[in-house]
Amino acid sequence: ASGGVFASTLVTKLSKAIHNEIRFEQMKKRTNRHVFGHRLSLARLATSGKLFNMAVRRAKMREHREHSADLFLDEWGLDTRIRIGSLLVSMLLESARIPERRDGEAEHMVPAFHHKLEFLNGRRHGLVYPSSTLRELFKSDSSSHAVTARHLPMLVPPRPWMTYNSGGYLTRDEPCMRINDGSEQLRLLKHASNEDRLSTVLAGLDALGMTRWAINRPVFEAIRKVWNAGREIAEIPASTYNEPEPVKPADYDENPKARIKHHLETREWMNGRANQHSQRCDCNYKIEIAQAFMNHPMYFPHNMDFRGRAYPIPPHFNHLGNDMCRGLLT
Repeated sequence: ASGGVFASTLVTKLSKAIHNEIRFEQMKKRTNRHVFGHRLSLARLATSGKLFNMAVRRAKMREHREHSADLFLDEWGLDTRIRIGSLLVSMLLESARIPERRDGEAEHMVPAFHHKLEFLNGRRHGLVYPSSTLRELFKSDSSSHAVTARHLPMLVPPRPWMTYNSGGYLTRDEPCMRINDGSEQLRLLKHASNEDRLSTVLAGLDALGMTRWAINRPVFEAIRKVWNAGREIAEIPASTYNEPEPVKPADYDENPKARIKHHLETREWMNGRANQHSQRCDCNYKIEIAQAFMNHPMYFPHNMDFRGRAYPIPPHFNHLGNDMCRGLLT
């Protein structure tokens, strides 16, 4: 399934993104400002340290659950998200077009995506593939502006965790544990939250989220200097892939072993070039985030896995990242 994405994944991710945008727009309306005001009041209570008094926290958590109908915006269940996401994906496949020009032909519009059914591990899956023209467009630098950042660090302390899915970012509700939608773990997590068994764990996540970070300017200047020079130092990849491309042997057509060897060497070279480009993009993304947060405080909202291990929600730039990320943070 190289180059494609599971249709089920696309459906859930797209519906979740649309839902987050709708909730954000609703929160900006004057009639819903009490939701944002309530979340800010909880954040002030946490920064003052009063919310880490377990008696105060449990009282606030009970109050939060009792008034959840007034404090939460509309919720979409799993069935609703699947129906809306399926409709959006269907409309995308039907209406998305991109201009294409072939040799000797006039420019014409072709589908930007196509859907295929494939068997993987004995099961039939639907996959969505971009067209070859769209692939080339995204490979070019001119389309880099289309990539939007998500799950960035916060400029203000995170929203305290009051329930299993109420905490972290101010405008987005996510569960405090990394699980799949509709799973048994989600049902058990919700039950534990309603039984008030998560108070201590959620207080720990709040304590981690309240830690203030900043960008280390001297380290950033050194990394930017190396990056602009295009040299490979430590975990900063070079700007160009310097390995020479394998040369086709003289007996390529007559010798099957030489042909197979050349194919393997060429594949290894292409994988190395792709990996180097991927590392370069990842490094550039981290540097751009660090530059954007220069001279600003940073906070990392945390959640946990099923074992109880806490992790920052921002995946690309955090204090548990590679050595470059850790060196950039102070």
